[in-house]
Amino acid sequence: MGHNLDIQSMFVLVKMYELRNVKLVADALGKTSSAISKILSKLKVHFEDPLFVQGKLSFEPTTFMDTNHAHFEQILATFDAIQHSEFSPQTLKQEIVLYGHALFWDNFGGKLYLALREEAPLAKISMRQWSLEARSRMVEGENAVLFSTYDETLPQVILQKPLCEVSPTFYVQQDHPAHTFDELSQYPFVITRNPGWNDVRYPLLERLAAIGYQITPTVEVENTMAIECIVKHSDHYSFTMSRLIPENCRGVALPTMSDVRVNCVMSYHRAKQNDPQKEWIHRVCQRVLNQCEQ
Repeated sequence: MGHNLDIQSMFVLVKMYELRNVKLVADALGKTSSAISKILSKLKVHFEDPLFVQGKLSFEPTTFMDTNHAHFEQILATFDAIQHSEFSPQTLKQEIVLYGHALFWDNFGGKLYLALREEAPLAKISMRQWSLEARSRMVEGENAVLFSTYDETLPQVILQKPLCEVSPTFYVQQDHPAHTFDELSQYPFVITRNPGWNDVRYPLLERLAAIGYQITPTVEVENTMAIECIVKHSDHYSFTMSRLIPENCRGVALPTMSDVRVNCVMSYHRAKQNDPQKEWIHRVCQRVLNQCEQ
């Protein structure tokens, strides 16, 4: 006896045991009497037993059916119990793995953690730096989330869900002599370098080069706080998002660009696109970003 028994066939067995009539079973399951008869014939061969024998008024179950009827009902009851689990941040105890770039963590990490912690006090929240190794793990199915700008190099298996749009801008210390981009381009440029994001190419600089502005970084720094310190105490300039200009600094607008807006996204494996936990994290992050913008 094999085990390749489908659930529909088991429904027929249980219903036949209950009604003892092929036509009544067919009506109850929305099938024809011929279809029910064919299923019963296959089941007789499968179980090597007649299953039901024609009596005076109805079909009577064999000893095999009397013995196993309760098992069939239990299997169907277990099948019916299969459903999507309800999600509640308050009871969440598992680890939440979040990846991000230095610019994101330095500016939003603390606020995001506190907002998540308030709603999920039992969860362990791990906030990690994005890297090529992390990218590989996520592509292979790691249940984690990435906060970044839209990345056209990520494979389709990673879903990039929009969070907000931001405007990039250059910034300098308050007393810097440059006030326009053309004046600024004569000074040293310090850029943030993040493994797995812009360690191979700089998308913003590529956009500027495409419209005739060639900028070569003087220094690359992974820590954004160090970049801020350099800018505040020298004639260097760097870039950030318009809403994130550090204190005692001012922005210098980029040259006119047709696609100046940058899409911020939350990314995770496409297999988790209907995961209520991901929907919750997305809502919380959107709220945090909106509050920071006000």
